Amino acid sequence: MANSRFRAVLSTLQNEESILQSQLGKVRDAIAALGGAGKDYQRRQQVRKVKAVAKNVRRMTAAQKKAVSDRMKKYWQERKKKK
Repeated sequence: MANSRFRAVLSTLQNEESILQSQLGKVRDAIAALGGAGKDYQRRQQVRKVKAVAKNVRRMTAAQKKAVSDRMKKYWQERKKKK
């Protein structure tokens, strides 16, 4: 019984997926017809993605880098001593 429900739900979801795929194709065709899917549009999308990634980059000060370096040196010295 549960298996038949699962198949029914799966079938319904697959139908919805195919409907959405066809709608997405129509939207993309409309965008292309309006000239928005050209190279310039794609380039701007790529630039937006790169900027979003660049904003999320954490930058460390020289003091923070030195502190990390010192901690790692101490860590590796202790590991070396244990061997």
